Amino acid sequence: MHSMSSMPGQRVSRSLAEAVRRLRTARSWTLDDFAARSGVSRRLVVQIEQGEANPSIGTLLRLADALEVTLTDLVSDHETTTFGVRASSEAAELWQGPAGGRALLEVSRGPLELWSWTLEPGESHLSDAHHPGALELVKVRRGTLVLELGDESVRVKTGHSAWFDASRQHAYRNATATPVTFTLVVFDGANRTTEPA
Repeated sequence: MHSMSSMPGQRVSRSLAEAVRRLRTARSWTLDDFAARSGVSRRLVVQIEQGEANPSIGTLLRLADALEVTLTDLVSDHETTTFGVRASSEAAELWQGPAGGRALLEVSRGPLELWSWTLEPGESHLSDAHHPGALELVKVRRGTLVLELGDESVRVKTGHSAWFDASRQHAYRNATATPVTFTLVVFDGANRTTEPA
């Protein structure tokens, strides 16, 4: 994964480091315990807790699963109000493609996430299966997005929307010569809490 040099990336790394360390220590887990439970190497866990790593979305999801929290709990500042507004400058860039594509977590709350994605020509992103019952909604703003679920594939054109069962491994792909931009809503309502069990 490419380095996140923007201010949002630095803010996410700091809040991510604090959240991971706080949640791990609240469970009285050692670094080795956490590495074993999450399937993430001890070295990477240390780098994340020190704010020196830019983990992939897949790594973040493995950490969240092990801690039984949502991705939102790891990367967002905790808000106790009944509503919240985020400036575009506060979006968390959690993926960068090799040709300049990117995924921004615009806003999230509990099991809901709102993303803005850009895939440059030839870029793709493979996502691990989410929890049973997880759904994703997609609205293509520009270009043609290829959604892949297992051995199934569907093209979603500009202005069209789609939904799919995200409890299966899936991928977003740009097979065209022009950029694809799309909005993605993720609902992963697995029973998770922010408190230790």
